[in-house]
Amino acid sequence: MRSSEIFEEFKDIILEVAFEERILRKGITLYKAKIILADGSNLRVSEKYIESGLDKYSYYWLDEVNELIIGWDNATHHSEIESHPHHKHVGLQKRIEPSLERNLRDVLSFIRKVLG
Repeated sequence: MRSSEIFEEFKDIILEVAFEERILRKGITLYKAKIILADGSNLRVSEKYIESGLDKYSYYWLDEVNELIIGWDNATHHSEIESHPHHKHVGLQKRIEPSLERNLRDVLSFIRKVLG
C-alpha cells in the first residue's frame, strides 16, 4: 500500500488516518490503518505484502457506531463464490457476495461512489 499516495487521492472522503502501523520482517510487510471518513464512518485496513505483492487483505467499512456496512477480504473460505477467494460481507456479515474490489484503491473508489 502506497499509503500517502492513496490517502492524497481520496482526501475528499478521508478526514483523518487515526492509526497506521508497518511491521517489517523477512520480506513481509503488514499495514494496518483506521481511516475516518467524511460521513463519520470508518474503514479498518489490514494488508499483508510478501516481497512487492499484496498477499492477504481485509477492509472493513463500519458505520459511526462500528456496525458493519461492507467488509472485503480474500480469506479462502466461501469457495462457492465465483470471485473466490475475493468476496465481501454485506451488512453484519449475513450476506456474502462476489467482489471486484481487491485493494485499498478499489475499496475507497467504491466508498466514494456510495458517499456521492
